[in-house]
Amino acid sequence: MVVVAGLSGESYDVDAEPFYAAGSRSVQYLCRDPRGQQRLFKQFRAPLTSPTEIEWARQAMLFGRQTVLAAEAAGGSTGNAAEAINWPIDLVVQDGTPPGVVLPLIPMDYLQPDGRPRTLDALWATPGQVQAYFRAGLAIRLCDIVRVFEDRQLIHGDLSPKNVLWHGAAPLAYVIDTAGLRPVDAAYDRYQDRYDLAVLLYRILFLDPGVAAVPGAPWQPAVGYPPDLDPRVRALFDRAFGNGGFGPDARPSALEWGDALRATYLTPDGANYVPESLAVLDRHAGQRPASAPALPTVALTAPVPSPTGWSQPQPQVAYSGAPQGNSPNTALKVILGVLLVVLVIAIAVGAVVLSGKDSKPTASPTTPPTTTTTAPPTTTTAAFDKSTLNQQATDKTPFTADALLPSTFTDSKGVVYNRTSSGAKDCVSQNMSDNVKTALQNNKCQQMMTGVYLNPDQTILVSIEVFAFPSNTEADTTYTGLKGQDQTWDVWCPTQGVGSSVCQANLKTMFAATYSSWGRQQYRYLYESYALYINLTQDSSLEPNVDAPAHTVIQVVGPDNYWKTR
Repeated sequence: MVVVAGLSGESYDVDAEPFYAAGSRSVQYLCRDPRGQQRLFKQFRAPLTSPTEIEWARQAMLFGRQTVLAAEAAGGSTGNAAEAINWPIDLVVQDGTPPGVVLPLIPMDYLQPDGRPRTLDALWATPGQVQAYFRAGLAIRLCDIVRVFEDRQLIHGDLSPKNVLWHGAAPLAYVIDTAGLRPVDAAYDRYQDRYDLAVLLYRILFLDPGVAAVPGAPWQPAVGYPPDLDPRVRALFDRAFGNGGFGPDARPSALEWGDALRATYLTPDGANYVPESLAVLDRHAGQRPASAPALPTVALTAPVPSPTGWSQPQPQVAYSGAPQGNSPNTALKVILGVLLVVLVIAIAVGAVVLSGKDSKPTASPTTPPTTTTTAPPTTTTAAFDKSTLNQQATDKTPFTADALLPSTFTDSKGVVYNRTSSGAKDCVSQNMSDNVKTALQNNKCQQMMTGVYLNPDQTILVSIEVFAFPSNTEADTTYTGLKGQDQTWDVWCPTQGVGSSVCQANLKTMFAATYSSWGRQQYRYLYESYALYINLTQDSSLEPNVDAPAHTVIQVVGPDNYWKTR
């Protein structure tokens, strides 16, 4: 047995004999982490030497580790699409280069009885056994998984049938072989994943066994299209395969595919499949229609965390179509009980100035003047060593909204605020000022958790950002380095419903509104808040009403929110 050390600080006991050695690029060994959890050590035959590629691998590992370990701590998968990816969870370092990665084992549900992965090839190899509702649900789930990559501006690079596994009893997918992950801007073909996704969706929906393509020519559908296929779906296939003169940049995103497939195959409330649309697939495949099961209603999960630190800042993506809050259409439902990830917050711009630790920002040229006071320290009764929260290697706080953001808080005026939206994003967005972007990047900001709170009468919106760094050193350097500078941070709103109008307003109107903003650094985290009236009122006499929640929220967010109950 050999012991190898990972960048996370953990060591792994690796079996002497290979578990799988047939690959041309790597040899795989079973191993165990310090907790006795069985993992897979994938040792590259040609170790990475490029500093850029090493950094890409490190960033993927950071996010993968957060995602996988949080799910395991929760006792299993939460249904989050990010958990359906075989992320690297550690890099093994040797002589300054990573000769391999540590991966979680593939879940048993995605293996055949003989232990081999159940790849998509087996789906269309037994067409009579896979009903239309199952294929529609599987296609939607795959879109959600690929959207995880897109949301993080990542390219998988090889979304082929051999790298997509499917559950034998439910329409669920699992993506493997993530060794080639890289930022979109660094990919040879930034639209390759979109093309590969369209091919997989076509073959899943229409049970196309695939045909050998002419050398050098793009893959084309072999079994044609149902004449009565929903025109929204057909239009996306035309764009994906270049029919009608469309170029590669017109290929639909996973978000577009997911929206179109849901609209076609699910009822508006997401609770059931649409029989008429499934019948189209049945007829095309020559199958006898089968009754589709009802879809149970479940709560939405929060968006998955996003890694940061890629070679270039990535633009923030704006999303739409995700109902929020307590509106009549509060949520999409689940494919056979599986939580489908939707994004619940959109972005606008807010000018916020960080002037001192636990202090209210000073005025920027575009915003009204504010005063400076000192905020009391957060208190907690958690019986554990708080110093562990200063380092990523020892901080066991899950990077989730529930762990970092309280569901409710009461400000100093006794007003209760309830969390209505939340989600994880990249640290850097295109709307931030250059000094903020530079500070976050230079200090290796890893992820940002965002949240929106509303008061009971839904007149005041409170936006909060929680930034995570490798250690308290980087967090403090970021905070103190920006102190006293004019800075532009982001304000977050629901995409629809109450509060969405704030982020839809023009900047002049938004900046003129009465607001309050605060900043704070604690442990390896940095907090930024912003509060204002939803109607963007300009009444300085109301400033105490927004100052109270903006100040309070930065005292109650962060890892203490998670550990105080444990």
